[in-house]
Amino acid sequence: MFKLIKRIIGLVIAAIIVLLSVSLWRGGEPFRWFGQKSEKAGEVLKNRSEKIGEEADRIREKTESVADTTKKVTNKIRKTGDKLKGLTGSDDGESKGTD
Repeated sequence: MFKLIKRIIGLVIAAIIVLLSVSLWRGGEPFRWFGQKSEKAGEVLKNRSEKIGEEADRIREKTESVADTTKKVTNKIRKTGDKLKGLTGSDDGESKGTD
């Protein structure tokens, strides 16, 4: 546990040293460049996530449509089976024979 804390503190100190050295050497230009590239990457990610979201919605609608159709077909089959049972005179599917 102490090794982890020691490593985190070391990484934070190293990051601060790098930040200060870049700031003194190049000024704010690298940070502005990073910010602009981050904005462009964010726009690309936003556009892609919107397209993926639309695709997911389309897939969900198709899945719901298939589920509804399956439910309707199942109900129709059940009703047809009940009608056939009524016509043949067997209520629980067993044949009525004479003993």
